[in-house]
Amino acid sequence: MRLTLSQTKSGLSLYYDGRVMTRVFVNRSGLSAAAAMGEALRVRVPKLGESVDARVSSGVVFRVLALSALDYRNELSFQLATRLIAEARDMQGTRGTSEA
Repeated sequence: MRLTLSQTKSGLSLYYDGRVMTRVFVNRSGLSAAAAMGEALRVRVPKLGESVDARVSSGVVFRVLALSALDYRNELSFQLATRLIAEARDMQGTRGTSEA
C-alpha cells in the first residue's frame, strides 16, 4: 500500500488513495504518536508543509493506525508502541520503504 504522511499546522495526517486514514494533532501525545508512526513506516516525520511517501503492507498499516490511537499520556502506551514499532519493522525486513 502506498501511503503519504503529511504535516500541517494542526498536525500530522496519514493518507491512502488521497483520503485521510488517521490524524494526530500538535500536542504532547500527538507528537509522540507522529514519531512512532514515522519509525514504524521507516520514514522521517515530514517538516511543516511537507509530505513523505511510504510503501508498506496492510499489516504495517494496521500497526501504524494503532500507534496513532494510543494515549501517550499513559506510560503503558510507550511500552505498547515499542512492541508495535518492532513488529512493523520486522514485517518490512531489511528493505527501505521511503519513496521520497
